[in-house]
Amino acid sequence: MVRLLAEVVRRKRKKGVRKIKNFECETLSIKVRIKGPARKSYRIPGGIRGKTFTIERTFLRDWTIKKGDYIILNQDESRRCIEALGKGVEERKWKDFIKKDIDGDGYYEIVFNNPFIKAVISPHYGARLWQLWNKGTENNELYGGSFFQDKGYIELGGIEETLSQQGKPDELWNGFFKSERCKEKNVISFYYKMKKERELVVRKRFMFYKEFPGLLETINFTFKPEKEKGKKKKGKKKKKKSIKLTQRIFFAMGGIPDYNNLYWIPTKDELNYVRFNKPLFKRGWDGDIWWDWTHLHFSPDPGLIILEREGSDDVLLLFFNRDDIDFVWTGDKKRTPRLYIFYKENKIEAKKGKEYKTLFATANRFSFRKKEILFASRGKIKGDYVPLSFIYYTKRKKKNQSIAISRGGDIEICEMKKFDKPGIPGSFFYFTTVENKDSKEVSGTLKGKDLRVRLRLE
Repeated sequence: MVRLLAEVVRRKRKKGVRKIKNFECETLSIKVRIKGPARKSYRIPGGIRGKTFTIERTFLRDWTIKKGDYIILNQDESRRCIEALGKGVEERKWKDFIKKDIDGDGYYEIVFNNPFIKAVISPHYGARLWQLWNKGTENNELYGGSFFQDKGYIELGGIEETLSQQGKPDELWNGFFKSERCKEKNVISFYYKMKKERELVVRKRFMFYKEFPGLLETINFTFKPEKEKGKKKKGKKKKKKSIKLTQRIFFAMGGIPDYNNLYWIPTKDELNYVRFNKPLFKRGWDGDIWWDWTHLHFSPDPGLIILEREGSDDVLLLFFNRDDIDFVWTGDKKRTPRLYIFYKENKIEAKKGKEYKTLFATANRFSFRKKEILFASRGKIKGDYVPLSFIYYTKRKKKNQSIAISRGGDIEICEMKKFDKPGIPGSFFYFTTVENKDSKEVSGTLKGKDLRVRLRLE
């Protein structure tokens, strides 16, 4: 992910002049001095500024590089530089997770695996859910980013969060979160003390499951104003008695910003179907043609959003408390597949807090009817078997639920397990099984409901 900015201190010709597509080129060995990150949003390990490193590059002979010039090392060069300077980190197991430097920036990411998903958490960039891999399709369902804006902002990808009312990046977006002890299994926790709002402490907890194709993210904001000591001085700002919070940002799935990104957003009236970044054709009075991009906002009901990649088996679902959400907004002038979830403004009193929960789940097929959804997830093949999971969600409170599993002409009635999620209204049930990979297809149907999903295992 990281890119390093470097100054050329010495150059040496490595290979003679040769032609590449009729252009005269030469390969140089360049010694560079590291000046820092290419963009201020990138985070780099301490102790590498001012150090030197040697790379090889091919340049046009008439447009070569000289001593004193500045260059930006690409991702591979930056990775090798960090490792060569002794700032690389080795992979190791930690609790129920793996600590691994996936992007070569000298910092650990936290990786969790189960038969259905691989989740990657990046503590040094806002403790964000950075990647979420659907093992049934071997695709990362979260948009990968790499889009740049002024003032150092980089679209790093994954789940990006902010406290800005306009959805602009702030320190929460890429703050360096510290890990804290957590006694629960399959749970990791991080905290961050805001620098601008010094009295605000942010905690993030991620809960993972061994048989469920998803994870639960809990964010807690606590407001603890400092006690005033001595007499009040004139001109000194008054101590805050409360603080206001707004919303988070979410980036869409697929890694490619094209028209295959689809959103299904249920509201009170209908299930809305949005083809993301669908261009509008316009012609001005002077006859010129240009493109415009759709911008839509919805009030979801229930707290559910479905993202689908057309032409594939990739589905990503988000569940949250509808009462916390103001509206959902889609679209972006920069043509990135973006979805904003705008939370209602909350005032937090001193020594009190506010908690938000979001459940993420991957799937391959889904069926939605009347505020209820049944979806199925296919896991990674292991040996001769494929793990399958059927999940049912309803806005109503229920104690039990069964599902009819059909394998060819055989039908088996199975009891689904209750899956309680405090903070997210409604009821979750799931049934996980293992099927022979030679089976052509397996389907699940809820008795008495028009909900049915079918998975092909071929």
